[in-house]
Amino acid sequence: MRYSTYQSIYEPVHSEVVETNIRNFKKVFAKRNVPTWVLKLIIVFLIILVGCSTVLTVFAGNENDVLPGGKMAVSQGDTLWSISLDHKPEVMDTRVYIEAIKKVNQLQSTSIKVGQVLILPQFIE
Repeated sequence: MRYSTYQSIYEPVHSEVVETNIRNFKKVFAKRNVPTWVLKLIIVFLIILVGCSTVLTVFAGNENDVLPGGKMAVSQGDTLWSISLDHKPEVMDTRVYIEAIKKVNQLQSTSIKVGQVLILPQFIE
């Protein structure tokens, strides 16, 4: 009875179905005479493209462009994440803005206390 919820939500994977799907996929590429190296090259290209776009998103915003901005007092239930969502530029990644808040306020961790006054960074656009 311990795994009844898990079993009722997820259907079991049948290896025959998976093997049939793989065979069908191979047949489609075999009919079109696509060399396997082309498929491998496309997969590598897509992995590199996704990886680079993720890195660019995470590091959007130069730390040299940080200026001290307004101040705010931390209220009950506030976190750096919620503060960042409310005050960051639209195109900036939330994690980058959190790091900027930590840098401007010289915070060692993401812990903040009710009543603490934080300087909110502004970025040169």
